[in-house]
This record gives sequence, structure tokens and C-alpha cells, in this order.
Amino acid sequence: MLPPAVALVFVATSLGLQRRTLATLESANGRLRQRIAATRDGSPGTAATRAQSAAPDKALPDQGRLDWKKLAGQLAEMQQSGGMGDLRMRMRLQQRLLAMTREQLIVALDEIAALDLPAESRAVLEQMLIGPLIQKDPELALSRFSDRLQDESGGMIWQLASSMQEWVKKDVGKAGAWFDQQIAAGKFDSKSLDGNSQSRILFEGALMGVLLSSDPAAAGRRLAALPADQRVNVMRQLSNNSLKEEDQLAFAKLVRDQLPANAQAQIISQVTPRLALGGYANVTGYLDRIEATPAERTATVEQAAGTLVRYPNDKPVTRENFEALRTWVGTQAPDLTDRITGVALGQAAQGNRKLEFAAAAELAVQYGQTSGTDEVLGAFLAGTAARSNKEQARVLAAQISDEKLRAEILRNLE
Repeated sequence: MLPPAVALVFVATSLGLQRRTLATLESANGRLRQRIAATRDGSPGTAATRAQSAAPDKALPDQGRLDWKKLAGQLAEMQQSGGMGDLRMRMRLQQRLLAMTREQLIVALDEIAALDLPAESRAVLEQMLIGPLIQKDPELALSRFSDRLQDESGGMIWQLASSMQEWVKKDVGKAGAWFDQQIAAGKFDSKSLDGNSQSRILFEGALMGVLLSSDPAAAGRRLAALPADQRVNVMRQLSNNSLKEEDQLAFAKLVRDQLPANAQAQIISQVTPRLALGGYANVTGYLDRIEATPAERTATVEQAAGTLVRYPNDKPVTRENFEALRTWVGTQAPDLTDRITGVALGQAAQGNRKLEFAAAAELAVQYGQTSGTDEVLGAFLAGTAARSNKEQARVLAAQISDEKLRAEILRNLE
């Protein structure tokens, strides 16, 4: 519901809170969507909604300079209380920051740097400002915070990687040269035992995503210069981004040419969750465009099935969902239909319980009877949901005709 720039700042300012208060955020966003819908459709709540939106916000005056020290204290109180605080105030703050000029943002950052603040409070304020600065001058954002390139513990590195991506879009040559200079200066040296620098992986992924569209050959040369394990990590990072349809085949070819054979299908399939949110036809189109191998198709179908039961978070999974899943899998990887059905049923019955265990079990039995095999029930009982409902699961296991499979499942349910 938010413009991209506002959403970027919202993520940046809430990184610490999101990890612990996701449910609160989702609830607040739901209320915000309701207010927006009420305003648009002219419902009875419109007048009240407008009055509430127009009410003065005592915590954030429209005029005058922002008191950064006071604001830091307010944000700290919100974090300590475990909630998102006044969502309306936060939205107005974000809108105000987005309206600031490049010069105003620089002045604000200088003011914050001069304050006597705890490091955590300073970081929160800086992360609020870097989003708008990235929109206006990504090169400046990177140069100003280049001393944070090895700080992988907070949210700043993700913002800096975003800045790199925006800069590359504007001037790939200059941005790429700056990146290589920082690498040579040791700014992206790894501090981990495995030799992988998460910061460098994020930046390489940002650069690679743009090169994939503009110069696939250059993307291949850059990837080839990395150690094999780092190539996998960079392509995994790239797979998590939104790939344009016209870049999908180039992405798949890069994976096949540069990555170890045992990692290719898994990386290619990681594009799937984002696509599956728009429907199975999107996934089918992706598989066709990249001319997927059988292994790639299998891995991708499995990823799509997992997406079915995880998203959207506020809707239960129904029998109709599974009927649609089975129909689609039957067109892509028919031999996997029963096993994927069982796995998906198990996922739906665990965690946020989008389907009660008894209802999922009933479907597993029915689908197993239809197919005449133990695959659906076996895959269902091999999941976490069965181990959380051991008594019911043991009763169901008695219906498995394959003695070896039945014994294995019962051992896992002890």
C-alpha cells in the first residue's frame, strides 16, 4: 500500500523492531489499509478517518527543526515497549524525511553525528535518513558511510547495498570502479572463518542484477573471478531479487555455466516464491522461459508448493488450494504430485496452523486412497506437524501398507 520510497524508509527505521514485533506491524498495516480503503470508497467511516488524519500530531510538529535527541528517545521507548508505537506519527515522520532535500539530509546527518547519543540510537536515526538520501544521491550515501561496509550486524549494510544498486543503475562504470577500489582497500575483507563476506555478497548481487540486464557477458566475467562457494552465495542473493522476465534466461544460463552442478537446481528454484505469489501461471512461464531441466523443474515445483501454504499469512489453506496445487503439479512434474501434496499438507498444519492437523490428515488419507499409494500419507507424517501431534499421527501411520515405510515413520514418532 506504500509508495516504494516510503516503504524503503519504513523498513530501514523498523529493522530492530520487526524481528520481534512482526505481528504488531501486520496488525498496524491492516488498520492502515482499512483507513485508506474507507477514504477511497466513501464508507461511513470516511469522515472519522479524515478527521483523525487531519488531527495535529503533538509528537511531530509540521514546522520547525526536528529535535533528533528527543526523537531518538521516543524511538527507544517504542522499542523497549515491544510495539510499533504511534504508526501515524511514524508515517508522518517518514513522509517528512522523504520531502527533505539532499542538502537538508546532509545537515541532519551532521547534527546527529554531533549529538551525545548511544550508538544504537544514533544508528536508528541514521538508518531513517539514509533511505531518502539513497533516493537523491546514492553515491554520496555510500561515500559517507563507507566506514560501515564491514558492519554486518545491523541493518545499515542492507541499505548500503541498496544504495549500490541505485548507483549502478545510474552509472554502472563509476559505481563498479568504486566497488573494486573498496575491495582492493580491504573494505570487504571477510571476518568469518569460512572466508565469505556477507557485505561483499550483497554488493556483488546488487551489481550483478544490473549487469545481467545491461551486459550479461560482464556479469559472467565478474562472477567467474570469485571462488566457487562465493559464486553460489552471490547467485543466491541475486535469486532473491525481482528478476525481470527478459533477464530470467540469462540468470539461468549464468547459474548453469558458473555454479557446481549440485547447486544449480536449488538456486534456480529460489526465484519461485516471489513468482508463485502471483499464481502458478507465473511459475510455468518462468520454467518455460529458462528451458528448465527436469531437475530444475522438480526443485521449482517443490518451492512453489511451499509458497502455497506460507502466503498470504492471513488466509487459511482450503481443499480448493490443494486441488489447484495437484492440478498444476500434474502438468509440471506428475510423478511428484502425491509426495508434494503430503509435504504441503504437513506444512499447512504446522507453525501458524493455516490448516488444523485433523483436517490436513483427513485430506492426506483421501488423496492417498484416490492415488492408491502411501506417498501422500507418508510425506505428511514425515513432517514437523506429525511430530507435534504424535498420538494422532501414530494412528494414521497404521494405514500405511508399506511395512518398511510404516516402521520408519513410527520410529520418528517415538
